[in-house]
Amino acid sequence: MFEASLLWLLIPLGALLAVIFGGVLIMRLQKKVREPIFPGGTEPAGGGAGGTFQQGAGESREDFVRRHRHRPGVVADGVTLVDLYDRIRRLEHRIAVLEGDND
Repeated sequence: MFEASLLWLLIPLGALLAVIFGGVLIMRLQKKVREPIFPGGTEPAGGGAGGTFQQGAGESREDFVRRHRHRPGVVADGVTLVDLYDRIRRLEHRIAVLEGDND
């Protein structure tokens, strides 16, 4: 009788320990994942301000999007935004050319 009741107490205790150790394991894995992709705070192709995702004081939104377009989750569909910026730039150039011809 004593062994059966002891067994029923060990089941919740084992589940509690599994939850605690599982949480600790997940937290350690998350810390490893959060390590910088490019060690030393440097980024390829233009980099940024120490690897942060913050827009610089003198940086336009367009420059920020172009700098982070290959990083997932930083900008909403960055490739599309960069394409739109390129199209706007071409349209502005065409307007400037047409206005120059009309003068």
